[in-house]
Amino acid sequence: MEKYSIDPSSFDFLKAENFLKKTIKAIDGRLLPVSTVFCVGQNYVKHIEELKSINAGKPLIFIKPPTSIIEIGQNIEYPSFSSQVHHEVEIAIYIGKGGKNIEPVDIPEHIGGFAIALDLTCRDIQSEAKKNQGPWAISKGFDGSSPISPIYPFSFVKNDITKLNQMHFYLKKNNDIVQNGDGSLMIFPITTLVSYISKHFTLETGDIILTGTPEGVGPIEKGDTLSFGGDDVEEVSFVVR
Repeated sequence: MEKYSIDPSSFDFLKAENFLKKTIKAIDGRLLPVSTVFCVGQNYVKHIEELKSINAGKPLIFIKPPTSIIEIGQNIEYPSFSSQVHHEVEIAIYIGKGGKNIEPVDIPEHIGGFAIALDLTCRDIQSEAKKNQGPWAISKGFDGSSPISPIYPFSFVKNDITKLNQMHFYLKKNNDIVQNGDGSLMIFPITTLVSYISKHFTLETGDIILTGTPEGVGPIEKGDTLSFGGDDVEEVSFVVR
């Protein structure tokens, strides 16, 4: 078996600290792990109407990789494979404690923090995927498709899930407000979403849940500045390149 022996010095990537491939900054500067990004589609009635879609009667869940996350100081790189990228602003939930089959009443124990984020969407590719009954992975999960604010600790709102469910948030494009969100208008509130997702996937510390976008989605172009924030979340800005 000697010929299969491994020189540990050749495998720095096996060190524990290097398993943390992706991190995100908390508002106090700490680095937090990022795992899976779970997203919720069509969670606001008026957004469903503007897309001329229908309410499925249950949460519509899709997944993005950690590489979709970008933070302050990074630019949004317009994907070369699309000519119609749309903005979607959303409340984001950071999972601080993992779990499976979590009951709604227990959800506050699993929330580590919150943020405001974008779910950038290649609408042309998504439309083609819908027509062919294909997945949304490329249209939603491309690199940099989830610009996000720093993570604010749940204690920032006194661990009150109601405050997150009723959060007001917004998106500006070149200083003009293009989306105004009110969390109380979500079809499925945060407790329902987290519980539902946990029944299908084991949630882990570092998972991020994007809870759906309100109406007002629209195109972005190279050179645009996208700024977003909300209750208890300071405005952040990203430039499209």
